[in-house]
Amino acid sequence: MGLVLCRHWLSWGIRPVVLILHAEPAELAPDFAALGIDCITLDIPRTGRTRYFILVARVFALARKHRALGLLSMPFGWHAFIALGARLGGVRRVVAHVGNYPNIANRFAFAKFKILVQLGRPLTDRLVCCSRYVQRGATKHFGVRESETAVVYNGVPVEAFAAGTAPRPSDPAKPFTIGMVARLEKHKDQATLIRAAKILKNRGRNVQVKIVGDGSQRRVLEQMIKTEQLADLVSLLGTRRDVPAIIADLDLFVFSTTPDEGFGIALAEAMMGRVPIVASDVGACREVLGDGNLGLLVAPADPVALADAIDAVRADPQAANIRAIRAREKAMRQFSGQAMARAYGEFLGVSPLESPAASAHIGQTA
Repeated sequence: MGLVLCRHWLSWGIRPVVLILHAEPAELAPDFAALGIDCITLDIPRTGRTRYFILVARVFALARKHRALGLLSMPFGWHAFIALGARLGGVRRVVAHVGNYPNIANRFAFAKFKILVQLGRPLTDRLVCCSRYVQRGATKHFGVRESETAVVYNGVPVEAFAAGTAPRPSDPAKPFTIGMVARLEKHKDQATLIRAAKILKNRGRNVQVKIVGDGSQRRVLEQMIKTEQLADLVSLLGTRRDVPAIIADLDLFVFSTTPDEGFGIALAEAMMGRVPIVASDVGACREVLGDGNLGLLVAPADPVALADAIDAVRADPQAANIRAIRAREKAMRQFSGQAMARAYGEFLGVSPLESPAASAHIGQTA
């Protein structure tokens, strides 16, 4: 998301500076470097109370040095300290990105997080939520007013997906290729897709599953694939830089996730790529897929329901293609990187009409 914002802002004469909390992971570092973006690693300690004071001090110093007009904090919660440093450094506009539905399962952890949100309220101009689902969660659970929030959908680089993928002719000899792109983290649910692949294998279906992404759950998923004897069927491709090409080669995109999901940028990419979709019936996916009119929705964490939906797409490719065409039309209208960049620019007080010397800081964990 930060990379897409920077590309558009640069083309409009706005010069962003990216602040990175930790040196690792650094998956996007080469992309920012290719754009000539100044990326400054703050090296904030991962533990200890002093890290909060260090964060405030370093953001303050950099805000003063670069004379930033606005600051966008991608970390939410920590944005309270980032905003404090920015305000002390003279930044006029501070915006925080809210990317996930509040996780209230752990009451103690959530209580601490809510305190951070409350601390940040007087310092933050707007909490920008990536979906209306997330906005409802923020107002309900964090105790903020709706007027303190806004909705800006995450954006996809339209040019990477050209005119969308034309439906591939059916060839019984070739496997039906299913893909999912997402971080391998607990708030996603690749495990249900793997279990669905096992069901499809037992039904005698000729399918291939490609899972793109990396994260803390990789070893767990690797062990599951080994235990279920699915190594010939399911591939973990890791982090890839050719996601549009991978999506273009799919027969079906599956987005198996949890109620914590806030938007799902890969879901928007699949829509832009005009690939049929099956997704978990959680708030964010239901919103993005138009209540199931643009892709099939299935009960979350239900591998049988997911396998059945995959079979349904295989059985009626014409209906699946019609949904995919409509999904692309919506993605072009609402999920473009340009629309996202313009909306965030307005909240930050910068726009294509500003001077080329305009500077906006983006705080982003990487």
